[in-house]
Amino acid sequence: MSDRKPLLFAVAAAGASVFLATREDGATDRKRLGTLLDAAHPVGALTLDFTGVAAMTLLYADEFLGRFYTSLAAGDVDVQGVRLVGLNEETRYTLDVVLTRRRLCGLDGDQDTLLGYTTVLEATYRAARRFETFTAMELAETLGLAATAMNNRLTRLAQAGALVRELGQPAHGGREYAYRAGSAQR
Repeated sequence: MSDRKPLLFAVAAAGASVFLATREDGATDRKRLGTLLDAAHPVGALTLDFTGVAAMTLLYADEFLGRFYTSLAAGDVDVQGVRLVGLNEETRYTLDVVLTRRRLCGLDGDQDTLLGYTTVLEATYRAARRFETFTAMELAETLGLAATAMNNRLTRLAQAGALVRELGQPAHGGREYAYRAGSAQR
């Protein structure tokens, strides 16, 4: 059993209606998030709550979320997945553009859909949702993909919070991950 706990980060103060505009504000919020993650280590699933954010510029979103997701993809941030919640049409669009430009993806936890660069991941995510639990090899066989390609896709989906990844106990020995669809918060 993991000692990691879920963590919620509210981008806006409760009851606020804010417009986030500058790179400086994005950097401040990213640093505030980093401080919270360090204090709460080890963190399981991270929920970034955008409730109260009416809109944001691409500059803010790239500095805050784009750079955060880049660090996450590089392995510099130790969380088991990230969910984005409280998005409205405007903020969803902005985050989708930022993630697409950086060739990254994220999970809209309210709509259970992927945002950003999902060209090769969307079909994998749809197929994964048909299983309760599965291994990379099982899903690779289902989609007719090589194991390496499937492992890369599943790693990206797990980082985005779209899948939960747990170390399994394969009968043949060795190391194998089991996955389940749905966000890490469920």
